[in-house]
Amino acid sequence: MEKVNILQNIKVLYVEDEPITRNQVFRFLKKRVGKVILAENGEDGIRKFIEYEPDVIITDLVMPDMSGIEMMKKIRNDGNKCPFVITSALSDSQTILETVDLKIEKYLIKPIDVDALMNTLKDIVIEEVEYNKNILVVDHEFILTADKKSELELQIRNLYSKHLKSVTGKGAKLIQAFIKGKEIEILSKENLTVIEENLLRVGQNFKFIEIIRKTIYENTKLDIEKQISELMNRNVVVKSIEICPKEKYERIVLNIID
Repeated sequence: MEKVNILQNIKVLYVEDEPITRNQVFRFLKKRVGKVILAENGEDGIRKFIEYEPDVIITDLVMPDMSGIEMMKKIRNDGNKCPFVITSALSDSQTILETVDLKIEKYLIKPIDVDALMNTLKDIVIEEVEYNKNILVVDHEFILTADKKSELELQIRNLYSKHLKSVTGKGAKLIQAFIKGKEIEILSKENLTVIEENLLRVGQNFKFIEIIRKTIYENTKLDIEKQISELMNRNVVVKSIEICPKEKYERIVLNIID
């Protein structure tokens, strides 16, 4: 198992308020990891963390609305153990000690040494692989290369788009599929029907729409399980269905079973 392949299977949330630095690091990361999600500040970082459930968070320390440490504390207080990498122009010992207490993986002084950043990401993922053995979908018969993984994710996205239209009558503005270990995550955004949109305009009908859509998906999940199983040549079962009409996104998670 090569380290370079492992990074193609992770999602990284990068939180940085300075636009030039944010864009530079984003361009560097997007060529080397599976998916990069950008956030402009601490509040945005928390929202993106909840929405995308990244594998690693890289965050600036000093930001105008909320510091990286404050953001970490909020995420940690909710019981999340997502690895953190802190970046900062500050190098005072007290700040470093405070981040160590929060169990960060690395404290990188700006300007960011990209080699040190990549080595940190590799070390984090290697440690996770050794811990739970499921970051990559790899067994004696089934090995995903980076190209094959990307191809399957595109096919799953297209397949789910058709499935969504068939069961609700409307597709989504955006659909993303991501294979991580023995899980498949499908995230769709802005896929409410005209009737559902009108219901939201005339009142707070979020819970009603959530119940209706979840019922539809539960009743049709065997169909999507069968289609993705045939595509993957592996048995696939729905693990969870998350409907968030207020935030305009839905997440379906499936397990790949041997």
